[in-house]
Amino acid sequence: MKNSTSATKRGLSLVAVAIAALALGGCAPATPEPVTPTASDVWIKAVPELMDGMAMTGVFMTLENPSDEDIVLVGATNTTEGLTETPMEIHEVVKNDAGEMVMQMVEGGIVIPAKGSVTLKPGGYHVMYWDLLKPIPVGSHVTLTLEFSNDTTLDVDAVARDISTYAG
Repeated sequence: MKNSTSATKRGLSLVAVAIAALALGGCAPATPEPVTPTASDVWIKAVPELMDGMAMTGVFMTLENPSDEDIVLVGATNTTEGLTETPMEIHEVVKNDAGEMVMQMVEGGIVIPAKGSVTLKPGGYHVMYWDLLKPIPVGSHVTLTLEFSNDTTLDVDAVARDISTYAG
């Protein structure tokens, strides 16, 4: 009987080990949640009155990426009711072949380096509003949602400033 009891205990122990191994083996490692960059000093160039051909403006800020991987700002969506119906674009100002400074879309978006930051500022990177439907006076607020390459979004509030106050 003693051998039978030992064999049974040994068998039960092996079964317990097998069940534990299956349980652990079946667990996939947890996928970390994507990291959303942060935004600071968010502002929009005030447009006190709409003029023909000049119903546009830019949004500026500093974006910080606390993650270990680069994240790209790929788009933005206006969330201020009645401001525009036109899709927003990510732009930059660059020197063309003639030596003139021109604005163009940023193909692929703006890279925010891992553990780093990027500043969107007049004369450089910015988020572009087109075809404004109403003025944006100094001190007013505009809201937009930033879209990133890691499928995260960030809602930001931009206060309107007179461009002449930019010290950049």
